[in-house]
Amino acid sequence: MRVAAGLLLMTQSAIAAPQFMVGEWCAGNVEERWTQPAHGLMLGQSRTMNGRSFEFLRIVDRDGDLRYLAQPGGRTPVEFIASESTPEKIVFENASHDWPKRIEYRRTDSGLTAIVSAGENDPQTQTLNFSPGRCSPERSDSTPALKTMSDVLAASGAEHWRTPAPEQLLYLELESGRVVIELAPSFAPQHVENIKALVREKYFDGLFVLRVQDNFVAQWGDPDAADEKKQRPIKSAKRTLAPEFTRASSADLPFHVLPDGDAYAPEVGFSDGFPVARGGGRAWLAHCYGTVGAGRDNGVDTGGGTELYAVIGHAPRQLERNITTVGRVIHGIEHLASLPRGPAPMGFYDKQEQRVAIKSVHVAADVPAEERTSLEVFRTDTPLFDALIEARRNRRDDWYKEPAGTIDLCNVPIPVRLKTQLP
Repeated sequence: MRVAAGLLLMTQSAIAAPQFMVGEWCAGNVEERWTQPAHGLMLGQSRTMNGRSFEFLRIVDRDGDLRYLAQPGGRTPVEFIASESTPEKIVFENASHDWPKRIEYRRTDSGLTAIVSAGENDPQTQTLNFSPGRCSPERSDSTPALKTMSDVLAASGAEHWRTPAPEQLLYLELESGRVVIELAPSFAPQHVENIKALVREKYFDGLFVLRVQDNFVAQWGDPDAADEKKQRPIKSAKRTLAPEFTRASSADLPFHVLPDGDAYAPEVGFSDGFPVARGGGRAWLAHCYGTVGAGRDNGVDTGGGTELYAVIGHAPRQLERNITTVGRVIHGIEHLASLPRGPAPMGFYDKQEQRVAIKSVHVAADVPAEERTSLEVFRTDTPLFDALIEARRNRRDDWYKEPAGTIDLCNVPIPVRLKTQLP
């Protein structure tokens, strides 16, 4: 939830109303306006210039407490109770909310500052430093120094890239080339360990890509999995596991919030390089292009990683919280996306000769260093990543005439580069 102004309902309370917030304020491309309290009501509004992001807020006196109700994008309000108030500062808190837990406004010599966090030392803390006055069109439309993604990448240094851990990478080898999958143990620890166990006992070697459905998924596994007499045997791994559709949205989970809204979750953003959604105290990997999941039957505990799929089409976000997602393809997705579409219902291959053979699958840590694909992934927890998001949501290169002013989670690219291509 982004800090923004909205409706503030003010009545007499044991804690004074924040009159120091009255006025018009601008912080970059975020504009807030507050009116004087009148007839028990203090009005405000917020918007992201040249965008569609907005938030309604209000403060209500309930049983002597000032309660701050936040409605990002007009959604169901979340309450925060005022815990501190002075003529130049007010703090609202909600310890049970996933994030934020604390919202603070304070008057400064230069204007107004809004701080949103989970408390002290929160790495996700967001700060808006407002100066007096409106955000004029000229002010908000001014071309930033890094106006394209190419500009952002050219400005990056070694500190803006990370090297994925070889223990969390899978190499899916097809005749056409290597598909590199980064696993996400923070979201599905049991499935990730089971998939690695399957890989290390060579379960997938010699199996097939069984299904390629246009604008949806490519899926691989055992064509005889439903026949207990013919199915490939499993040694140390497990055939099925309890579902890991979501995980707790706790303080140990990094979360870099996307400033725009989302149709499928109260908040979306990025966590350690993965697109993530969260709400109701839970978080889950979003079903964006390249997301890898563990197939299942109707029962929630009928999957375990013996059958995997990768999204190769428009993001099927409706699958979220209904299936266990285990990672995403970070290199070589073309080897799956370019496969012939299956002619049978749901894109299955209905003949043996149509199936695409899997040569082998390995954990990268088990592959000699000289045979690994050396990759670096753009970090999603730095200000430069924010610049990349802004460059994509407000395209300002010569071809674009009307910037969109917003971006969908799955439209934010997470660049990956080969180390061998570096200067």
